[in-house]
Amino acid sequence: MNKMDPVSRSVDETLAIPLYHQVYLILREHIRSGVYAATAALPSEAALCEDFSVSRITVKRAMRELATEGLIVRHRGKGTFVAESGTTSTQPDALEDLVQNVQAIGESTDVLHLASDLIEANPDIAAKLVVGSGQKVLKSNHLRLSDGEPLAVIVTYVPEDVADKLDPETVQQPMLVRLSDAGIALDRADQDVTATLAEPTIAVQLGIEVGSPLLRLTRLVFDDTERPVEWLTALYRADRYAVRTALTHETIGQVSGWHPA
Repeated sequence: MNKMDPVSRSVDETLAIPLYHQVYLILREHIRSGVYAATAALPSEAALCEDFSVSRITVKRAMRELATEGLIVRHRGKGTFVAESGTTSTQPDALEDLVQNVQAIGESTDVLHLASDLIEANPDIAAKLVVGSGQKVLKSNHLRLSDGEPLAVIVTYVPEDVADKLDPETVQQPMLVRLSDAGIALDRADQDVTATLAEPTIAVQLGIEVGSPLLRLTRLVFDDTERPVEWLTALYRADRYAVRTALTHETIGQVSGWHPA
């Protein structure tokens, strides 16, 4: 059973947003970002009441919203579980282009390093990075700024032995660039871009209203031995960030189609 960070499960009674909807947004984000993996069991309603310091009625309404959206399934006598279709997958990115793109974003924006700490990996992070549950990983939090305004909240996780190779003087650089500069032989990455809504903590950091639309980018980076070396989640303001892809049309024999340029 997963335990969320205290800052990730806070609700604000002073907001005009109903408490049940705040709980829904936070749980929805944790499901979509992989904190709660597909088919994983969610905490009991009693545990969620304690975590969020809200009533059982509030938690029930939030769970009903998640169930209606198809993000969770309930099994009588067994508990509540994350639905299998919580995320979608894409084809791996070309690492050379990806590193260049990340580096370009880093050069055109500013970054505020919020925190870096060695923490014990929860079961989902451990599974993504293929480390033992409870093993230490480096968690880094950054706030990316564009023209002085918040653009994205970025959280990365790196295995401890990989983190030991990073130059501490490059903490302001994107993690993918830091890994490349440290001599890590990067091979491929699986990246997803999906939509979500801002939960209270993220809304405060990005200076937007709770429930505002966000683009969520998740990326799992592998080295040339197929070992995962970075898990990243980035939440971008939808009013300040867009994903664009150039396509070319190709015809080979009897088959034609559009492909990324």
